[in-house]
Amino acid sequence: MSHSPYMEYKLRDSRKKRVIVLEELNFLWDAPELAEVADMWMKGEGIQDIAEYFDRDPDEIILALMHLARSDRISQRKGGLLLGL
Repeated sequence: MSHSPYMEYKLRDSRKKRVIVLEELNFLWDAPELAEVADMWMKGEGIQDIAEYFDRDPDEIILALMHLARSDRISQRKGGLLLGL
């Protein structure tokens, strides 16, 4: 049986130290909070302002916005993601 190049790498290097990325971030949101994030985003609020409002890391806001965009709950806006950084 033939393995993909990724599988070959994984099998060959299985003893390397693994890292969990973004482990320090909180991925959990209540549905009403996400609705409020979406509303603030569509009103033009900046990521930093939304983060301060929710007392969350700005990266957590970006992840929430990514989730909302992939769920078609927000759309692009003038200035995009960088507006208000």
